[in-house]
Order: sequence, then structure tokens, then C-alpha cells
Amino acid sequence: MSSVTLIHAETNALTISWPEVKGALRYSLQYRRAGDDSEDFKTLSDNLVATQAKKKNLVDEAGTGFIFRVGAVVRDGEDVESWVSHDDAYKLLSEEQIANRMDAPRVSLGGSNHAVLVSWKASPSAENGQYEIQMRANVGGSEWKTIAPSFSGTEVRKKNLALKEGYQFRLRPAESDANTPFSPPSDVIVALGLSEGMKRLFGSLDGGTLLKGNEKVPLEDALGGKEFVLLYASASWCGPCRNFTPKLAQWYNNSLPANNAKPAEVVFLSADHNESGFKQYYSHMPWLAVDYDDDTREQLMAHIRVSGIPRLVVLDGKSGRIIEDNAIGKSLDINRWRSLAK
Repeated sequence: MSSVTLIHAETNALTISWPEVKGALRYSLQYRRAGDDSEDFKTLSDNLVATQAKKKNLVDEAGTGFIFRVGAVVRDGEDVESWVSHDDAYKLLSEEQIANRMDAPRVSLGGSNHAVLVSWKASPSAENGQYEIQMRANVGGSEWKTIAPSFSGTEVRKKNLALKEGYQFRLRPAESDANTPFSPPSDVIVALGLSEGMKRLFGSLDGGTLLKGNEKVPLEDALGGKEFVLLYASASWCGPCRNFTPKLAQWYNNSLPANNAKPAEVVFLSADHNESGFKQYYSHMPWLAVDYDDDTREQLMAHIRVSGIPRLVVLDGKSGRIIEDNAIGKSLDINRWRSLAK
């Protein structure tokens, strides 16, 4: 193990973490007050299985802080062979610091491949509306790292977050002094990539790409991070289809974010009789499509058992499972689909 790290401080509690030891049966956690090396360590627990712990009911009238150490037990009946600790004392926050610090940021899925959205309330203490933002991986011993020393605004999208254990975020006004605490950590969030379910359904795509207008988009960029994927079976010769497509386009353009951070994506499966009909009809659509000549188009239509059109099948982006067999005539509501996906 490398060292014990501080995740969060309060007025009477400290939350710490330490690196996982491969093969460890359990961990022993001890602490003592800082400032007196002669003081013995006290055992908080010798039967921890996680790599994170919160010590409550701490009192530090001298303000010197605390030192923690952790040891791994790798074989039953044996004691800890070595301990890891940290150099600087971990200190509690004062009531004043708690009162003046920022609230924990909110985190949500970013709507694209391995991305999350971090947002927060503006702080009157932030000069020019700038903030220092930190992030940590939700693994034992991971330290806080500054990802933006002076970010302007109250919302940021962070990409390339592929760790399956997830991430946490915190912030404070930019250029704060050492006594200005960071906000409490955000909830842990796991960014969505391209799920195995989507990979199976779209695995036979020619070149691994979908159409977006006249461009080809890699599958991971097209559907990675989407909570829901809507398969839209339709055709230019179908009157009800021509009537529904503008309504779907209005929802797509007005109810979903204008950038690529959409929580849902539509994929057009053409039921036209020829490629020219497909191209003419698709030219009026703002979403993705499986190319007309791609065998995946018919495979997907067979998978959802298209017997009539228009048909709008809602898939859970995390699993590929059908959560609504036909959404036409129903409310196109992301929150309703979230309830169905539970």
C-alpha cells in the first residue's frame, strides 16, 4: 500500500481511504492524535473489508489533527506485518468553515460515451465566478486531483471517465487560501459507456458505424453513454409514418439537449423498398440511422419483430432490454422510461 488519504472532513468526523491489498482478508485501522509521537495508536477496527472508513465523534481541542494507519491481514491467524500512514495530520473543520463552504456539486450522466455532467450553485465568494474543481476515482487510496484550477461557470462536462468504480467531485472558489475548505464530495457516479447489450445488438454493423446525416459515426460515439436507445421502424410510403415523423423530430429537437449530451438517441430502421426512398426520407430526420444496405437493419427489425409501422421501440441503453414495445401514441418521457427500466 502507498498511503492513507483524506476524502472528507467535518466538524467531528473524518472519512479516509487506503489502497486495496490484493489477497487481503481484512484491514486493521488505527489512529492517534498528531503532535505527540509518543502517543500509542488506538484500534478503530481490525475487521474492515472495505478500503474506506469514517471516524465519527472526534474532538480536537488542540487543533493538531489526527494520524491514521492501516494494515492488511492476508492470512488467518496472523497479525499485520506492515502499516501505511500519511505525513500531514488530518484536521477537523471549524463551524465557521462548515458554514462558509460550498454545497456538494450535483452529478448526472453526461449523455455521451463515458461522460458526466457536474453542476453547482454559484458562490458569492467566487471572484469573477471562477472555481477550482477536483476529482477522485472511487477506488481505495485515490487522491483528489485538480482538473480545473479556475473554471468559469456553474456546470462542466467531464469526458473519458471509463472507471467502473466511478468518480467523485468537489470544488471551492478559485484562488482560495489553504484554510478555505472544499465542498463535500459529490455522490459517486459511474459514467456510461457502450453497454454489452448495445454491442450485441449492433455488433454486425458494417465498419462499426451508424449514419448521422451524411456522416458515419463510430458506434461507441453514437450510442455510448445513452440511457435509452429508440429504434424507429418507418418508411416514406407509409402515411401514418409521415404523420408521426415530424412529431418525433419536434420532441427530439426540443425536448432533448441540443448538443451530443442527449440521454436518449433515436436510430432509424428503414422499411422502404429501395435505397433512394430511404435516402429521401432520412434526409428529413435529425437522428441516427442504420445504412440501408447494412444487414444489421433487417436483423434489428427482426429482433424487435416489426409487423407493422410506424414502430418506436425503447431499449434500455445499459442492457439492450426492451422496456417499451411501441412508444407511438404514448408520452415520450425520459423519467417514465427510467421508472420502467428499474
